[in-house]
Amino acid sequence: MFLDFHSTKPTGYFLIGDEKAPIPEITRQGNSVTLTFSEYGAEMRAAWNGTQLNGTYTRHRPEGVTTLTFSALPSGSDSAERLDTSSNNISPAGKYQVFFSDENRDKSATVATLWTQGPSLYGTFIAPDGDYGLLTGINTGGKIQLNRFTGWQAIVITLQQNGSDWTGNYYFLNDKPREFALMRRADLDVVPPAEKQTSMKDPQGSFTFQGIASSGEIVRSSDDQFKGKPLVVDIMGTWCHNCQDAAPLLQQLQTQYAKAGLQVVGISFEVNDDAELGKKNLKLYQDRLGVTYTVLYCGSLDDSNVKERLHSQLNNFFAYPTTLFIGRDGKVKAIHSGFKGPGTGDQFQSVVRLFRELAQGLIK
Repeated sequence: MFLDFHSTKPTGYFLIGDEKAPIPEITRQGNSVTLTFSEYGAEMRAAWNGTQLNGTYTRHRPEGVTTLTFSALPSGSDSAERLDTSSNNISPAGKYQVFFSDENRDKSATVATLWTQGPSLYGTFIAPDGDYGLLTGINTGGKIQLNRFTGWQAIVITLQQNGSDWTGNYYFLNDKPREFALMRRADLDVVPPAEKQTSMKDPQGSFTFQGIASSGEIVRSSDDQFKGKPLVVDIMGTWCHNCQDAAPLLQQLQTQYAKAGLQVVGISFEVNDDAELGKKNLKLYQDRLGVTYTVLYCGSLDDSNVKERLHSQLNNFFAYPTTLFIGRDGKVKAIHSGFKGPGTGDQFQSVVRLFRELAQGLIK
């Protein structure tokens, strides 16, 4: 991570390859520093002892509190992100289908892409609900490890060469890793199973929403500002990294097609059922990502709330974000589940083209 305390308001970010993940809130008192991730209900508190930061990472959830200790040392090099090329190991670069051992192989719709750039290894897994984010790789004794940490997201993927194939373990919010095997593919186009294809329960009906803006105003889909307008409604959460990846593209659509009447609306489901905290998180999200389109707090991720607001209108809703493209007549013309971010390379560019085509279709 990079921290800057020179200005009145401290700033900083986590660096994953060339990607910079901003730290939303940083406060400092003497030798103590706090990094706050309000959207995710987490924080990092540490004290400087003259040579390094030592502290605790804490994550709050209704089911309990998770606390981990950490240390952070100043570094003037990126040697930890270098792939060891001194061994004769075959590079895992390429496209793959991912088969998790705890999942029916016939239902597998997750793919992986890995590539090298100079001495560094990069990659990501891509599931129907979006990609895992850009991960950077290191080689330790012939075993490859891909990492990602953003303060609210921590992932480790290990790879072990097994003949001409690769096997590995996926660590994310789990006491035990998920084992998987990789099978090479020529492309990353995998059709998701039927239960991962979202549609309207009533194809002739309208999608309705209601939420609270960061200003405190209650906004409804029936308001005059939306009548007869083409809409892009993004079902999201400020805690969701795929949603954060999608926001700049949605902002571009809002800016480019606003004169034609297009309106982008984000309806956000948050970790906690706290309206004041929700409004704060929306403001942080909008400021950090430069979002000017409407974003609404729609309550928590609690099953009953999501069922009432989303499952009552949608078949097979499963992904944050899920983006609805709605015509001037109020009917949903297309639904896009998940989002493939910049870390997916060509896949990301395909999504950018698709969203632009769908938006252009709405305003014609």
